Amino acid sequence: MAYTTLTNVKGLMAKFSVGVSTTPTEAQATTIIDAIAWEIDAALVGVGYTLPCEGPAWFVSWLGMLNAYGAAAAILKSMFPDATGPGESPAYAFWESRYQEGLKGIRDGTIVIPDAVRGLSPSTYFTRNPDAEEDLGTIAEPFFKRGKVF
Repeated sequence: MAYTTLTNVKGLMAKFSVGVSTTPTEAQATTIIDAIAWEIDAALVGVGYTLPCEGPAWFVSWLGMLNAYGAAAAILKSMFPDATGPGESPAYAFWESRYQEGLKGIRDGTIVIPDAVRGLSPSTYFTRNPDAEEDLGTIAEPFFKRGKVF
């Protein structure tokens, strides 16, 4: 399932039209949008998230923009396949960089993805650790632990 629509993608590349008789056609552009959504889904699943992603709304909106960035870049690449050369900046470079940054953020964890997407219930320190202290590694060593007897 795509996170964006052809209308949203067309809005990002308003100077270049996509229609019934263009290359790519509207049908081909819709296929590209779906393929980009699948790539986003693969990145999410690859780091342990559950699909379909249906909320929270702000995160689904962000995925929609990421989908639109990737689709705009791919469509522009197909419109102008030989548009790069020494010192040139192709029409798709801006959208491609935003898309790649978003995918990288999903993969390396710099994009904070809500617990609801992971299929987890939101938690706090106390709900995760009702009977024992959480192991915080070397970042915090308490002076007194719950089970310490003096």
